[in-house]
Amino acid sequence: MARFTFVTYSGLPDLDPDDRLAVDVMKSLGHQVRVAIWDDASVDWHSGGITVVRSTWDYHLRFQKFSNWYERVAALTPLWNSLALMRWNLHKRYLEVLRQHGVPVVPTIWFSAGSAVDVHEIMHAQGWPEAVIKPAIGLSTYGVLRVSTHDEAGLQSGQRHLERLLLDGDVMLQPYLASVNDYGERALIFIDGTYSHAVRKTAFQPLLPAGEAGETPARASEKEIALATQALGALPENPLYARVDLLQDDGGDPILIELELVEPSLFLSMSAQAPRRFANALIALLG
Repeated sequence: MARFTFVTYSGLPDLDPDDRLAVDVMKSLGHQVRVAIWDDASVDWHSGGITVVRSTWDYHLRFQKFSNWYERVAALTPLWNSLALMRWNLHKRYLEVLRQHGVPVVPTIWFSAGSAVDVHEIMHAQGWPEAVIKPAIGLSTYGVLRVSTHDEAGLQSGQRHLERLLLDGDVMLQPYLASVNDYGERALIFIDGTYSHAVRKTAFQPLLPAGEAGETPARASEKEIALATQALGALPENPLYARVDLLQDDGGDPILIELELVEPSLFLSMSAQAPRRFANALIALLG
């Protein structure tokens, strides 16, 4: 019988409950599935069968170790998403690649590690009254800070925060789009290249198991699905799973803020059909 391994981290040793919905479907169809922690030295990855990276939600704290793990496991077993997509996606400068392919992307300014930056000066030059500081390698709200030119104390705190981040790596600055306050953020989930379902997320959601941070099911518009599909078309290969996060620009049109291919929550619990879709896509890999 076929064997699958779902990969998680020590904070969720039994896997995100959301992903367990797909595991339950696979087991009901007679497939063996194990759960393994990515940095557990006792795991035999060679015997893992098809290995699926899921809730490895501490990789940003040990980025190089995680990258080395990905490289090693990809040489031992079929790994999804692939090593090529991991390399493409871990640093958020992939946004520039998408922009070059004509995908509408939230404006982004990049700062290299160790550089000297005056956040107030840059925001003034860009005409951004509010902006968001983010590490270029990270997940969820880790290291993310919203700053405003109308809050001098907050701006000074943001400057110090930016300088701390630059000690460890590259940093990005984006305008804060007001639409997130009411329209929220749309997360569009694709399974094996096909649109599955959508979720509304709120701004600055904490890193919690799927469904525990205020997400709600949503209906994606035709424009949103078209933009997300365009973004996936710019990838070096078709991903098994993907989450395309969108906002609305000042004109009400969708604009991409993130495309997650490594360990995104897929919010399977937000769609009755999604767990089986994901399970079927995995089983299809057996050929």
